[in-house]
Amino acid sequence: MREILRVENLHKYYGELYVLKGINLHLDKGEVLVVIGPSGSGKSTMLRCINHLEEYQGGKIYFEGKLINPKSGDINRIRTKIGMVFQHFYLFPHLKVLDNLILAPVKVLGMSKEEATEKAKRLLERVGLLDKIDAHPINLSGGQQQRVAIARALMMDPDIMLFDEPTSALDPELVYEVLAVMKDLARSGMTMIVVTHEMGFAREVADRLIFMDGGRIITEAPPEEFFSHPKNERMKEFLDHILNI
Repeated sequence: MREILRVENLHKYYGELYVLKGINLHLDKGEVLVVIGPSGSGKSTMLRCINHLEEYQGGKIYFEGKLINPKSGDINRIRTKIGMVFQHFYLFPHLKVLDNLILAPVKVLGMSKEEATEKAKRLLERVGLLDKIDAHPINLSGGQQQRVAIARALMMDPDIMLFDEPTSALDPELVYEVLAVMKDLARSGMTMIVVTHEMGFAREVADRLIFMDGGRIITEAPPEEFFSHPKNERMKEFLDHILNI
C-alpha cells in the first residue's frame, strides 16, 4: 500500500511539560490505526500536531510524501485534506445542520452553495440524519451532533480522518450510532487514525493498534496479537483495567 503519512521523532512541550517524547509512526492509504493509552499519555496532542492545530518543537511530519512546513502558506490546504472529529462537537449553535456543513466548502474551497447543499444531503443521508437538515444542534442528541460533525469533516473530501475519542462525551446508549458510522467509513476505505477506549471497535476495525504511555509509543501490533499477547506489563495492566470496567 502507498504511505500517506509519516511522523518522525516528534517532540512537543507545553512550557516545561514534556508531552511527546520522540513519536514515530506511519500510515498507509486505506489503513485504520487505533491509538489507545491512559489519560495524559499524549494521544490527543499527537493528533493535534499531525493536523497542525498545535505547534511542535522537534521532528518532521510528511503528508503524501512531502515534508509539511508549518510556516508555509500551504498549511491550510493540507489541513483541509486531514479531517478531524473531536471529543466535543464544536458545531455552530446558531446555524442549522445544513449551514454547519456547507460553510467551509463554500468559504474555503469555493464550492457553490447549490453544489455544497447537494453534497451535504448525500452525507447526511449516509450518517442517517437527512431528516435533521434544518434542525439546530441544540435540538439534536449528542450522538446526532457527533454524526453531523463527522459529515461536516467529510464535506472537505479529506484523505485522512482523525478521530479524537469521538464517543467519550456521549451517553452509553448513543455510542453505537457513532461507531456504526465510523465502521462504515473504515469499510469504504477511508484512511483513519482513531484515539478511543472502545475496545470492541478496535478489535473489529483496526489494521494496527498503538499503545501510548508517558508521551511515547510503547508498542504496536495487529489486533489479535495486541489483545492476546501484550508485550509489556504496563500495557497488560491497562488492558486488564479497561476490559474489566
